[in-house]
Amino acid sequence: MSLCFILLVSLLSIHCGDNATTKKANPAVSDSAEIKFVSERIDLGLIEPDKNANQDFKFSNAGGAPLIIKEAKGNCHCVQAKWPDQGIAPGDSSVISISFDPVGVTGLFQRTVMVNSNATRPAVELTITGEIKEGPNKKNSKPEVKH
Repeated sequence: MSLCFILLVSLLSIHCGDNATTKKANPAVSDSAEIKFVSERIDLGLIEPDKNANQDFKFSNAGGAPLIIKEAKGNCHCVQAKWPDQGIAPGDSSVISISFDPVGVTGLFQRTVMVNSNATRPAVELTITGEIKEGPNKKNSKPEVKH
């Protein structure tokens, strides 16, 4: 009888141990903000040399706490950024608007904006690239021949 009792206790403890290891806890939502951009790099293509190029970088808060953008700063005076001044609730989305002034820039360009926030990834670099159209005075055209 004691052998049966030992066998029964052993089976119960193995079974209980299996339950503890096979039960999976539901993944907890992060208690931090998490910024996720649709794209961190956007090619503006061919742009006019005398018109500002504007681009929105769409993002969402995939975390469990409000996301607060502290700053979005361009790598030169020709790039300006506007960001939400209110926190972005978990699951919500918004945009950071970038404006690039191409005056004085020629050919291919690449500019960046550093976004600082309270997210798990506190610094994100956004990049815009493109090419400035050649102005009418800079075209390699043949001189007009008069007869």
